[in-house]
Amino acid sequence: MTLQEARKRLGLSRDILEKYVSLGIIRKGSMPDNYREEDFDRLGLVDILRGAGFTSEEIKIYFQFEETTNADEQQISMLKRQRRLLLDDIHKKQRILDSLDYMILEKRNVIET
Repeated sequence: MTLQEARKRLGLSRDILEKYVSLGIIRKGSMPDNYREEDFDRLGLVDILRGAGFTSEEIKIYFQFEETTNADEQQISMLKRQRRLLLDDIHKKQRILDSLDYMILEKRNVIET
């Protein structure tokens, strides 16, 4: 697949694709502008990892673990760590929402009296 085909298919800029190549997430094929199909399957995972808050360097490390003997355990550890961080953030935001709801209720009570 050429870079132009990949960009069209994935809706990504050339800079983003080149960044993924430099991180080793996508590997160029034998031709200068030829990318392997299986590397683009990984981009779905990259999208999930990015959405979960992983940095580019963490994503690179995540995929580098695939080359080690205990890859699954290491990847699970990274995923669990990020899950904890996301859950902590959700709880913080829930407390803020609760505070806002309380403030709204208090203001409504003032208006009604």
